[in-house]
Amino acid sequence: MTKNYLFTTLLFALLLAILPACGDDNDPATDNSPASDESATADDMLVDETPDIDTAEPLPEYPTETPTSNQVDDIAANITFFDHEDVMWTLGHFYKKKKLIWLIFSAYNCPYCNVEKADLPDVYKKEYIDGGLEIIFIENGLLSGPQPSKEPEKLKNMRDAMIDGYGDKAKFVYGYLEMDMQSTLAKYVMAGYPTNALIDATSMKILNYFEGWDSSLADNQERAIQFWLDEL
Repeated sequence: MTKNYLFTTLLFALLLAILPACGDDNDPATDNSPASDESATADDMLVDETPDIDTAEPLPEYPTETPTSNQVDDIAANITFFDHEDVMWTLGHFYKKKKLIWLIFSAYNCPYCNVEKADLPDVYKKEYIDGGLEIIFIENGLLSGPQPSKEPEKLKNMRDAMIDGYGDKAKFVYGYLEMDMQSTLAKYVMAGYPTNALIDATSMKILNYFEGWDSSLADNQERAIQFWLDEL
């Protein structure tokens, strides 16, 4: 690991310590309480943003999960979510199909989430996509809780608006959670939104994790993406 990367990592850690986040422990509107746990297997998935994933192939056996998914070296929980066309996905669809996953949990009415959402197209560059990066952006309704019946249309409208504004750079994966999938979310989210996990898709280990967002972090996150795409 180079001295420059060590310096960047230390700077990144310092910035994370002062990051603003929505729905922290003082925010009564946050609802991250677990619901009933239910696992699901997705046989179909949208291949618009990930055409190199062959959905006809059987999924590899997912690694044994750790109790949490919010620490470095945790195994990311195999969360199940639905896309803007209401098609079911799992994180396991990307296991060994990609090299690096940036998993984000967000909320529509979180101002810091909206800042991050606007910053993502500048980081989702073709060279990183070709190198094996995938961004999976999960909108989990409002800070007061998800609204499952409204999510597919809301998510589609948001995705369309992003693509209208940013073009192909906004064609990452968009998803939402149904109510019976909220328990898995509790493994990831500790205090508030947005929640960010950079995941090694070859092992599903978490490489870095933080909550909150500020535009000053975009450059550091891009450097981390560059580093890990080279290392993995």
